[in-house]
Amino acid sequence: MSATQPRVVIVGGGFGGLFATRELARAPVSVTLIDKRNYHLFRPMLYQVATGLLSADEIAAPVRSILNRQQNVEVLLDEVTGIDTEKRQVHLKQHVVPYDFLVLATIRTGTSTQLIERQLKKSD
Repeated sequence: MSATQPRVVIVGGGFGGLFATRELARAPVSVTLIDKRNYHLFRPMLYQVATGLLSADEIAAPVRSILNRQQNVEVLLDEVTGIDTEKRQVHLKQHVVPYDFLVLATIRTGTSTQLIERQLKKSD
């Protein structure tokens, strides 16, 4: 990935994050996908795993293997602890990632939503 290209940080390795990452495959940008899990899970099929019709590996795949052919992407396994919109930085448990463009593609309610709300209140 080039340091001169705009850096797009995508938070979330679900459908939204993966589709956004793939749409940027041929764009002149460096993409960093951040998720706290190293796999993508197709949740609608969980009941079939529970009933024994499918095995777990048929509905879950490592995020890195899904995106392994895409040259402009880096996948980070970490948890977002904060977002500094003024400095354009995503704070992780392990380090800080700068961005030019930020895509929040988390689908979880609760902790993720509360984190975003706290960050927005700080910037008011």
